[in-house]
Amino acid sequence: MNNLTETKESGLNGPIFIVGCERSGNTLLRLMLNQSPVLHIPSESGFITKLKDQQEVYGDFSHAYQRWFFIRDLETNKATSKTFSFPIFKLTREEAELVLSLAAPTDYLGAVSALFQASAIKQGKKLWGDKTPRHIFEIKWLASAFPNAKFVHIIRDGRDVAASVIKAGWVNNFLKAAHYWQERVESGITNGRALGKERYYEVRYEELVTAPEKILQDLCSWLHLDYSDTMLEYYNNANKNITRDWNLHQMLTQPVDSSRGFVWKTKLSQEEIADFESVASNLLEKLNYEVTGIKVAFWRKISRLVVELVKSKLKKMLGLSR
Repeated sequence: MNNLTETKESGLNGPIFIVGCERSGNTLLRLMLNQSPVLHIPSESGFITKLKDQQEVYGDFSHAYQRWFFIRDLETNKATSKTFSFPIFKLTREEAELVLSLAAPTDYLGAVSALFQASAIKQGKKLWGDKTPRHIFEIKWLASAFPNAKFVHIIRDGRDVAASVIKAGWVNNFLKAAHYWQERVESGITNGRALGKERYYEVRYEELVTAPEKILQDLCSWLHLDYSDTMLEYYNNANKNITRDWNLHQMLTQPVDSSRGFVWKTKLSQEEIADFESVASNLLEKLNYEVTGIKVAFWRKISRLVVELVKSKLKKMLGLSR
């Protein structure tokens, strides 16, 4: 187990965070970069920002009970709706305990880095990264917590994202899906671009699936990583690198497919496109995505207004409104 404490030797000084609205290609990009011989990005962690206020409980990790509390919280913290945080490291409890004891005395961020680093070393890698889509809202804090971290924001046409999040059951209509996409992408752009070009990089999903070699070469150059042709063979290891919602990631067992870009043009109805663009057309334009200009039919606007009025009156009648 001692090899888990080896010193990292690399030109990079901090972790790599992949962020982006869900269903935008976060996992695809993670699998591609994971083919690097030096970089390890485990499954979704979901705890870094959630447990950050527990420093008083964890102390400086010098005592066994402090380490026990941290490991326990990782074992019980939901990384996703179907997974927990601790298993992403692929460390035993004994290995995690050893790593934390050797890192002590340290603070919460030191402990986080120690576990990610140990996980990378166990996989034969030197660098670590994280792919947690909801970190799109936490870029500012993460950038401060990890001053040398780099952020890769993957962006996909919102109409394709909308269709996908609806299919996944996370929202139930294109109006809500448009707000869902817009809120996340705007947060990423605002807080990411504020970091400057040395720390923040945007990747377009559509370019990644149509010219993957070029996009990955450019990204690796920015990350100071060596590009490898094996990054295009990510699908060979997809089964063992995806631990949740397999039905949402079945395409990742196949080579990159350019037809996955702009699927909305042939799959969405005019009503669905109109609904999405009624909310997010400005952001689509800002990102240089095509805007069709299809308008929501007048009768649909009226019917929705009537429905909202009825809902409002029912809430008042039932005493649900404040």
